[in-house]
Amino acid sequence: MGKKTVFIVVDGMADLPIGKEERTPLTEAKKPNIDWFAKNGATGQLTVIPDKMWNDLASASISHKAAISLLGYNVAKFDVKRGPLEAVGADIPYQDGHLALRCNFATVDKNMVVTDRRAGRSTKGLAELARYINEHVDIGAPFNFMRTYGHRAVLVVKMGLTDKIVTNDPLVTGRPVQKISGPGAEGVVSSKILQNFADKTHQLIEYHPINSERMAAGVPAANYILLREPGNGIKRLTPEFGKRFGVKAMCICELGAVRGACLMAGFDAVTVPEMPFEDTLDFIFENADVALEDHDFVFIHIKGPIDEASHDGDFEAKRRAIEKIDERMARFKKFDGIVVMTTDHITSTERKSHMPGKVPLMVWGRAKDATAKFDEATAKRGKLKNCSPFQLMKFVFGKK
Repeated sequence: MGKKTVFIVVDGMADLPIGKEERTPLTEAKKPNIDWFAKNGATGQLTVIPDKMWNDLASASISHKAAISLLGYNVAKFDVKRGPLEAVGADIPYQDGHLALRCNFATVDKNMVVTDRRAGRSTKGLAELARYINEHVDIGAPFNFMRTYGHRAVLVVKMGLTDKIVTNDPLVTGRPVQKISGPGAEGVVSSKILQNFADKTHQLIEYHPINSERMAAGVPAANYILLREPGNGIKRLTPEFGKRFGVKAMCICELGAVRGACLMAGFDAVTVPEMPFEDTLDFIFENADVALEDHDFVFIHIKGPIDEASHDGDFEAKRRAIEKIDERMARFKKFDGIVVMTTDHITSTERKSHMPGKVPLMVWGRAKDATAKFDEATAKRGKLKNCSPFQLMKFVFGKK
């Protein structure tokens, strides 16, 4: 094993250029530390997900594929569904064949039209609602429903069920929830069980005291569960990351698909708790320092407000969040190792959605080029051109 490596993925950090000046939050952010690493290292562009793999539902289904790809695995070969990966990432017992779905606490009106797909992004009372659902809802099949982080949750139905179903999520606000359906006899069974869950949870929680408290506080009611991205199987990522590259690996990330991907690749894991963003960053970077004492490779995933700001169209919030990350990067300037920084996908603040395309990449401690900043435009001139995640890993680990 050569140098130790810190591999930082900032969720949704890349953006599309805006206006004649081609501004992005990365070009406008004051980030002297990150730019120092770029000036003293090498930059380039990374193709995390090939364009041909993107589809009309990319905003709902690309992040887990990006996580697998960033670890250097072939996404086409390891076609893992999001639901089971979320379950594994949340430490929910999962058995191959069981049906798992990622979920959103959401808000619907009296006509069952979705008015907020994320229930205001408020976590107020959601864990209690999840416990209440587990205790009081009967859908004719054993299940486990758990809030994971933010407005998100996971549902695992502990039966052998098909995942070939259309769920209730209309994907946008202003539309009514969809009737859950699936082809053939197996599809009928799966959709009936899930429709049961959606209907009964709505009836149970709509007038729950928690929702009265939320509305009194000016927060949208969390009165409906959107079911998303079902899957009924999972496979380990092989060979394990540590064996493949000869390292002991640790991931530091929230509950969810990225943590699930790392666990399926044999990583040790530190779970990032829900805290204000600056506290989250302090937790992540302090734990990275500790992890480097007995691990060779530390994979950091920073979710936070950056991707969310993009979806909200908030350019300035995204810029400020990038600057907060930069403040924590100075600690690695004396690190006798390698620092990698990139992102999993473009999230456009103008379009408020994930977009296909190459993302900026920076590697310090392995090579140097003539670039002096880290942003989307500068990365096009960097040494690391048209890089795939597997090629990146080979470069980081000094393998031909």
